[in-house]
Amino acid sequence: MRFLHEGIDRINKYLPTTNQWLILFSSIPVALSTGTLFVYSIYGTQLADKCKLEAAQAANLNISATLGTAIGAILGGYVTDVYGTQIPMLISSVSIAVGYQWVYRQYQLGAGSSVLQLLLAMFLVGVGSVAGYFSAIKAVTVSFPTFKATAQSITIASFAISSLVYSVINTRVFHGDAERFLRFLANSCGLMIFIGFVFIRVEGHIDEAKQTSEAISESTSLLSEVDSTSGVESAKEHDLKHSNLRATLLHPVFWYHYFLFAIVQGLGQMYIYSVGFILKALHYYFSQNQLETVTPLHHLQALHVSIIAVASFLGRLSSGPTSDYLVHKLNSQRHWVLILGLVFMLSGHIMLSTNLSSWTFDSVNLYMSIISGLVGYAYGFSFTSYPAIVSDIFNMKHYSSIWGTTYSATALGLSVMTKVFGHVYDLNSTFWDGEDYVCAKGSGCYRLTFVITSGLCSFAMILVLFYIYTRDRHG
Repeated sequence: MRFLHEGIDRINKYLPTTNQWLILFSSIPVALSTGTLFVYSIYGTQLADKCKLEAAQAANLNISATLGTAIGAILGGYVTDVYGTQIPMLISSVSIAVGYQWVYRQYQLGAGSSVLQLLLAMFLVGVGSVAGYFSAIKAVTVSFPTFKATAQSITIASFAISSLVYSVINTRVFHGDAERFLRFLANSCGLMIFIGFVFIRVEGHIDEAKQTSEAISESTSLLSEVDSTSGVESAKEHDLKHSNLRATLLHPVFWYHYFLFAIVQGLGQMYIYSVGFILKALHYYFSQNQLETVTPLHHLQALHVSIIAVASFLGRLSSGPTSDYLVHKLNSQRHWVLILGLVFMLSGHIMLSTNLSSWTFDSVNLYMSIISGLVGYAYGFSFTSYPAIVSDIFNMKHYSSIWGTTYSATALGLSVMTKVFGHVYDLNSTFWDGEDYVCAKGSGCYRLTFVITSGLCSFAMILVLFYIYTRDRHG
């Protein structure tokens, strides 16, 4: 790795100069490309149909991608902290390009495709979707220490709007053709991330072990500037700001936030990944049981992906300024942003547990659009608060490693909740239609899942309120 780092240093002599604004603007195409992880909702059902995958197998593709994000987050975070941002950008560019190319080839094979190869391909997409993205977040955080949450929200919001951008491309340019769309992803994503390799150049701490005065001086001045914006701070968290990586990862405060993040991420991502199957169940039910014209399924899926993308984009864009306002103006905690996000999330999950059998299709479509908006906004609003929360509590010198490890909780939360969704959905898929088993129960295909997750969302709110109370009491 050191050899690669030295080689990149030599290449950098021939690259254009960069600054904090170029870093911020270059983070946008990186985020747009890495955000294609959530475009799976667009092509996921077509991929499952073409390759003859059951709902549980399709859910395993989600889990494989999420495991890729977990591994990419941890390793990419460590590499970013030690060697800087460019190596993770390079890893991300190659991984996501190879991953989508692999999925594209398997799609072409159809029923002759390999589930194992699809799992490996989605794993690579997952790795590529976070390594460069988190490096961009670290670079933006370091470049704008005073208003880090606001700066982060631009990068994170671009990640969210990615699915809308690619959904429009899929609908307008490729007319819902998953094969051509996958080929486009394979050809475009790696190139856009490479822009980050050129302009997002923030050094790591590779020379820290030598204890040179330059490294110590640079690190101290930069990190003290970043840490000065933390807001409300307890004595224990002051110690965490100066802890080494090992001590941080063994601390109860870290694991508290780790499992809380697993729940928050699982609640949002499970719906985002599964909305295609929810719409498929509703579409089949109403097309079989009503005489009215039903909108084509791929149009419905594109609509809801767009709604989720816009709502998540707005949530992420508004979360940063709200978070900074709480800290700098009200001298309050960023965790209140999580509470507000979880209120929206709980509303959406409760609505999903409603029986829609007696409704008209138009009413159901409007109802589901509201739900997609609520869950999308809640997910974006909650997620964006977390990088700033991590930078407030923990040592910025190890920021990417800590944030990357925290993000790996996504794999835990999504795996559990997606497995529950897949189990409930398959349990109700007992109707034989042509060559496939389908779920003919409409909202009955998934309602139980969201009864369970509504309770889990309430539990997460209690956890956050308990932390806020404890921190205020001992602050």
